[in-house]
Amino acid sequence: MKSRFVVALAATLAMAAPQLAHAQSMDIVSIISGIGGSEFLHDAGRANGASGLRVVRLSSLAGAEMNADLLARALQIKERDVAYLQGNLIVNPLAMSVIRNSGVSLGQIVSIDLAGDGGGVIYADDL
Repeated sequence: MKSRFVVALAATLAMAAPQLAHAQSMDIVSIISGIGGSEFLHDAGRANGASGLRVVRLSSLAGAEMNADLLARALQIKERDVAYLQGNLIVNPLAMSVIRNSGVSLGQIVSIDLAGDGGGVIYADDL
């Protein structure tokens, strides 16, 4: 009985893998296109009070290498917005501790996604 369940689960996961990779690829594009947008600026403004943060390296997302040029262009265009985010993170001791402990620098942080409770994800450009 267990073996049938394992086989069915493996088949389901194998069929879902392309969709999961596509969803991750959409995430990188969403992150890039969101830099400097209204939600980005709202979250960046709240970054100094954020808690429960974790760092995600952009290279860990599917499609990251394919979108490296798009990210570089977005960062050139939205340089002031990214500096605003980094300026708000630098005054948050918890955020700075999380950034240092993840092995990236503040200069690599390019985006943030905060939840209503202040927890969230900080995205680091390591491409």
